[in-house]
Amino acid sequence: MRFARLLAGLLALLSFWGCERDTPTAEEREAVTSLARAFLLALARSYSEMDPKYLEGIAAPRFINETYDAILTLRANGDRLEPVLVQLEITDIKVLRHANAYVFCTETWDTRRLDVASGVLKGHDPNSVLHSVIQMKKLKGGWVVLYREVEETATGPRFLVRTPRAPRS
Repeated sequence: MRFARLLAGLLALLSFWGCERDTPTAEEREAVTSLARAFLLALARSYSEMDPKYLEGIAAPRFINETYDAILTLRANGDRLEPVLVQLEITDIKVLRHANAYVFCTETWDTRRLDVASGVLKGHDPNSVLHSVIQMKKLKGGWVVLYREVEETATGPRFLVRTPRAPRS
């Protein structure tokens, strides 16, 4: 008898979880939408200034460390990015158990690639379109970005600015 009650309770709990909705409340929608925009602007500033400190309080430490590693890789290759967020379209939001959010975005960027030492323009993509998912977690202090995954990209025409060679002596 006790086993039957336990089994019935477990089945009721599983059916409740199976019916869980992932539609955000108005407050959740506002909070994660605002954070997505603030996060992307902070990410752009971090790359422009080659310092991930702008992500503090917005993104999880692991993501900040990954961004720092990406900046170091750019610097090692002699590059610095200057991305400018042109447009952000949020195509879908899913919030699970009021604690995990997935924000599906179409991001349009105007990105310049510069020489890290001289600041000379190396390349420019004025219309880079990224389809991304930003994963967030609700903690005691509010929502924090855990991860951003770019699923596909569609970029506009690119041009490369070539620098003239120095005359040989």
